[in-house]
Amino acid sequence: MKCRNFIYVGEFASQITEQEHTAFYFHVQKSILASLEKRELLTHSQYVRCIEEIEKQYNKEKSSHKVT
Repeated sequence: MKCRNFIYVGEFASQITEQEHTAFYFHVQKSILASLEKRELLTHSQYVRCIEEIEKQYNKEKSSHKVT
C-alpha cells in the first residue's frame, strides 16, 4: 500500500474536547473494522467481538469523564 501524506489547508481547526476525541476515535475504529469485514479480512463473528470490546472501552472512558 502506498504511503500518503495529507496537509490540511483549510481554516484553523478548533480544539476538541477529550470526550469528542474519544467519540471520534471510537467511530474511526468501527469504520476500520467494517472495512476489514467488507474486504473479508474479518469474519462477521470477529467483527462483532471486536465491536463489543471497543464499545466496552468507549463506555468505560465515557463514564470516567462524567461530571456528577
